[in-house]
Amino acid sequence: MGTTTVRNFMFFVFILKSLVIQSISKSLLEQKNVINFHKNIYHPKLDLNNIYIERLWKKMLVGKKKFLSAKKISHNHKKNIVIININAEELRLRLNFLNKKSQIKILKYNNVVHISVESYLRMSKYIGKIISLSDFYFPMFEEKLEHYRLPKELKYLAIIESNLNPVVTSKAGAQGLWQFMPKTGKIYNLDSNNTYDERNDPVKSTEAACRYLKFLYKKIGNWELVLAAYNAGPGTVDKILERHKNKKNFWELWEFFPKETQNYIPKFIAINYVMNYYKDHNISAYYSSYPYRYKETVLIPIKEKISLKFFSYHLNISYQDLIFLNPQYFVDIIPSGHKLRLPKNKILLFRSKERFLFKKKP
Repeated sequence: MGTTTVRNFMFFVFILKSLVIQSISKSLLEQKNVINFHKNIYHPKLDLNNIYIERLWKKMLVGKKKFLSAKKISHNHKKNIVIININAEELRLRLNFLNKKSQIKILKYNNVVHISVESYLRMSKYIGKIISLSDFYFPMFEEKLEHYRLPKELKYLAIIESNLNPVVTSKAGAQGLWQFMPKTGKIYNLDSNNTYDERNDPVKSTEAACRYLKFLYKKIGNWELVLAAYNAGPGTVDKILERHKNKKNFWELWEFFPKETQNYIPKFIAINYVMNYYKDHNISAYYSSYPYRYKETVLIPIKEKISLKFFSYHLNISYQDLIFLNPQYFVDIIPSGHKLRLPKNKILLFRSKERFLFKKKP
């Protein structure tokens, strides 16, 4: 009798275990089907090493130490819900309005663009961080673009390329806000070694991007194809145009581009829309305005090698702020003959301590 009871109990456990495994397997299969269903639909959060970028933001923006002395905006618990959808006609009207003001005239509606817009709208925290960082970077971008007589909307390319992260590296080895590959970086005088990489320098890389975009437009003469060339390379665009001489429009050539490039122009149009209409979707900045702007900073020469920590301590400036203003440096010790970017309001203090700073060895 005891043996029968044990067998019955073991059989019951076996059946229960089978049911659990079947339930888990079904759940995983359903998840797999969902993932496969969305595999071919554009989703910017999966693009360009964004997982790494999110980790970096969490470390720098939400870490224990303050980042650029910025404060997180407090939100009311009764805040408006983010509007993640928009009907086709409304989106078409808004894009037409933006396109009329645009210098490049490529902000047009289609289904692919619509999907891209709503993909961005689903990531309100991501967009909120971008808005905060754009307050810092965009004035400098616009100044450089205007200097090179380029459309100001091109500033949005940096969002697609790097999410305004000056130290991000792609899997292919592209670096910085504008994602220059080493070879292209050298063409545009962006030097690098084991101490620094000028592709990470916001100002120098922006100037290089302006020169490169100007070169591409002079060569191609069509902004949609210029953006495609910035993503896929001018050689790829040349080959596609050579094979399909009867087609000159990006959307006519769309199917012949690499998948990433097929999404690139829709993303550019989508981020133009989102950055102009985010308030209409109840999206707000993730952080309040940073205390510095590029116009409120200046470069100073480094006469002798010096530690950034030593420098920040004696100039009473946050170490994180100093790193953020000088993302091109990999190490704490800055070699002599280089330059550091400082807030202008620290210059008088720097002048008063300059002899001491460079006399004292870190």
